[in-house]
Amino acid sequence: MFKLLTGKHYQSLLILILLTLLSVFAITGYIAINNIVSEQSRIQQQAISPVYSLVNQELLKPLHIAETFAETITFEQLFNKEVDESLMLEKLASMEKRLGLTFFVALEKQRRQLMSDGRKFDLIEGEIYWYFEALETKKRILADLGQVGNIHLFFDVRIYGDDGEFLGFVGVGKPIRSFVETLTAYKEQHGYDFLFVNEDNQVLLSSVPDFVVTDEFVPDLAELDWFDDTSIDFNDLNNVIVEHDNNEVLVSEISIPQLNWRLLLLTPLETRQTQLTQTFAINALLASSVIILVITGVFLAFVTHKRKLERRMEVDALTGLANRTYLQKRYQRLQRRASSVCIVMADLDHFKQINDCYGHNTGDEVLKSAASVFKRLLRRGDTACRWGGEEFVMLMPELTAEDCANLVEKARQELARITVNNKGEHITFTASFGITAGSASTQLSKHLANADMALYESKRNGRDRISIYKK
Repeated sequence: MFKLLTGKHYQSLLILILLTLLSVFAITGYIAINNIVSEQSRIQQQAISPVYSLVNQELLKPLHIAETFAETITFEQLFNKEVDESLMLEKLASMEKRLGLTFFVALEKQRRQLMSDGRKFDLIEGEIYWYFEALETKKRILADLGQVGNIHLFFDVRIYGDDGEFLGFVGVGKPIRSFVETLTAYKEQHGYDFLFVNEDNQVLLSSVPDFVVTDEFVPDLAELDWFDDTSIDFNDLNNVIVEHDNNEVLVSEISIPQLNWRLLLLTPLETRQTQLTQTFAINALLASSVIILVITGVFLAFVTHKRKLERRMEVDALTGLANRTYLQKRYQRLQRRASSVCIVMADLDHFKQINDCYGHNTGDEVLKSAASVFKRLLRRGDTACRWGGEEFVMLMPELTAEDCANLVEKARQELARITVNNKGEHITFTASFGITAGSASTQLSKHLANADMALYESKRNGRDRISIYKK
């Protein structure tokens, strides 16, 4: 999954996003700035259009990597047992080498933090401030500063277990100096400054030398001498004109909703253009509104595309059923809204003999036929999964074991009536079933173990039958 999202599919989608944004901006810019002199139009178009690639590359890409890191690694097994720190550090170091970012895990039970640069330390209250401050917030994704001596901007993602238990944080970080180098290069090329401002009006990233974050200093908007006018609303700085270094500067504000941040663009204006800038501000407001709408639409399209890619990775290619990865995620979601659940485990009887006698192609047809029956068995909200080989698992929430058995019995009978053609020979097959029912708060692994015991009982008693787990 991780490679998929950073490979050709991601690059193609990113190119499409940039082309779309540039196209929309060009059209909107022409309409909005048509009444302003051509030089003013050219300057403004040059000033804004590169911003979106900057935001995507410098902020959204690390953010998506942090989310993907959290979603694609099974942390619960690591966090609930004694952690092999050497192995974990090796994996984190490999990811840092491949992606050029700092990776970390912070384990709640062990109160340990492991870094991809090889460092590891205890999470002690009063010494490691970020962790205990993060515990106080309810946000799933946090952006904060850390790493004394080489300060980084970190994206932290909360991790929970199957039972909803908080397990800790994982995330990625990038040095502030790397951001500053990129912002400085953009400033030299385009002639304007950047201020990335969080919800507390702190300037976390900046191209202004005096407002770069250090170990001892995190700038605040109120400290900028440009904003000494008490009538200025710091929460709405779009199209505000301020005085800086004896030049008038137009402030343009772009929202970054994924982080609840704002990007302030500070564009110098010539003194003789003062009157023109009032007209420009009105037109820029129209252009910015359209562009923000487009950014939102493109971002939603990106999320939709990402989810489709994830969905492909969660489906068994042969049967079209979910695979075990999706089933585990589905159970986590189900735990938040269901009180009880039935787990059905099915196994095709003597399937190895079918493969041995008739070949794997025929075996595949048997698997697909069985999957079709299980699909028809499902109610809305149920999930069927190919667990592996000839074994299937179904999640059926809010259902008693007896009612579940009645539904499964219909599937058992239908399977026994199915025939698969093999060069004119009609092959029949059956299946054995094990059912368990219980609280949705119980770990999935426990339910599966009980269902497997019931399945074993069906096989022991002659197969082609249903057994319900009894405590």
